[in-house]
Amino acid sequence: MRIAITGGTGFLGRHLISRLIDQGHEVTAWYRSPSATIAESSDVHWVEGELGNLMQAEHLVAGADAVIHAGLFRGGASFMDSGDDPLKYWHRNATGSLQLLDAAQRAGVKKFIFISSGTVHDTVLPDRPLDETHPLLPSTLYGACKASIETVVHHYGVSGKLVAANLRPPSIYGVARPVNQSRWYDLVAAICAGKAVDARGGGKAVHADDVAKAALLLLGQDDSIAGETYNCCDRMISDFEVAEIAKRITDSPSEITGPAKTAKNEIVTDKIQTLGMRFGGTELLEQAIAELVSAIRQDTSGLV
Repeated sequence: MRIAITGGTGFLGRHLISRLIDQGHEVTAWYRSPSATIAESSDVHWVEGELGNLMQAEHLVAGADAVIHAGLFRGGASFMDSGDDPLKYWHRNATGSLQLLDAAQRAGVKKFIFISSGTVHDTVLPDRPLDETHPLLPSTLYGACKASIETVVHHYGVSGKLVAANLRPPSIYGVARPVNQSRWYDLVAAICAGKAVDARGGGKAVHADDVAKAALLLLGQDDSIAGETYNCCDRMISDFEVAEIAKRITDSPSEITGPAKTAKNEIVTDKIQTLGMRFGGTELLEQAIAELVSAIRQDTSGLV
């Protein structure tokens, strides 16, 4: 299959591209500017483009069998920062996603997977499970954009215009480039240096490779996924657990203070697991922390 991707130069995008190539797919991906850092591969066709530009959206999806929409226009330094121009942020992300959906539908694309976010549930109602039917109650413009795009994807799916579905991960972890942008970088770096750490935080998380695996799982489904949303969460991961794993790997003398944070509300993932999804769990977490330790050691020794 030929897969078109937005967000291909990002952290999650690299994992998506890697899995797609490993499975023999041809990938067309956006980069935002000629100076963007892109993965060199004969299996990836890079085209300049960004959300909010209809001509570039049409160029991206032309001839594609499927689209994975993982891109985001940032309003500030952080991916969740909407910046000081909310109208521009909304137009580029929400309206830009609608343009992409419309372009995909007109181009005859068969499937469209939107990578949403657990921030659509910043407010969780205590009287019901945190599954895909839970009301969307974001507290940020980033979360509001994601929630709104989810509803548009649902519309395209249930209307029969396009086999479109939402994939909704919470916080995504894994070793990023540069390494200091990785989740838990400061915590693990402190452990590597033998410093005492306060490890009382934490949150629901999933490895980037599991998100990529789930996206490809949805691409392989029949038309029954049209208009559907799928939670994509491994489990609650406390900073205390991460610190203990890092301490064991490094044989660090660091003192770790807690307690370990626990989840108030578990994200229900039965729906995607019914399709065959299996998350990496503790084994993948320990592998990721070991990779992060190695990357930090290289980084601090001047090799990265």
